[in-house]
Amino acid sequence: MIRTKIDMLWFKRCCAFHLQFLPDREALSKLCLLQDSIERDSAASLSRVPATSLHMTVVTLVKAAAQFGIPNEEVWRQNGERWTEIVERLIDETPPFDVHFHEVAASEAAIFVKAEEPAELQRLRSAISQAICFEEWRPTPPSIAHITLFRFFAEEPVPAVSFDAGCLPMGVRAGSLTLLEEHVYPNVEINILSEPVLRGKSAESCNR
Repeated sequence: MIRTKIDMLWFKRCCAFHLQFLPDREALSKLCLLQDSIERDSAASLSRVPATSLHMTVVTLVKAAAQFGIPNEEVWRQNGERWTEIVERLIDETPPFDVHFHEVAASEAAIFVKAEEPAELQRLRSAISQAICFEEWRPTPPSIAHITLFRFFAEEPVPAVSFDAGCLPMGVRAGSLTLLEEHVYPNVEINILSEPVLRGKSAESCNR
């Protein structure tokens, strides 16, 4: 039987760097209603992601969990300026896109709402992964478009998820993305580094 995993990073201080899509106020309101509905009908031991922390990760550049032989702060000090330039250029070349969240699912790690990955998002994730490298490591983006709603604080069978079907589907328009530094997991305390706009400019047109 597959069992849930306790999130050991929950609300702990960390140093991580992510490129994310942050939902607007209307989308956050709908996501909170979806969380309310799941909580009402679930007996699982859930850790609810705060409304102001809800996000869709495009790609993580430096993970909260240690992954290198030097501190995360030093990784960013050595690479952050160059990586930011790369990410902002690739975003500038990417057009705005729509994400249609249509399904709630549970894994051993989380309960989340997911969408089909738009082609524009898939290409952007792939381009960033190919352009950024450190100590033979490259970022591995999520395989789906999703927003985590809950983590778990107890080890138990993965729950079946019930919710008000009227909460979905939910569409959002991504016109810009947010590059941020995370200080308290999950996105509880952040420092926004830049908010590049999705423009869809080709490299050729930028060079004219």
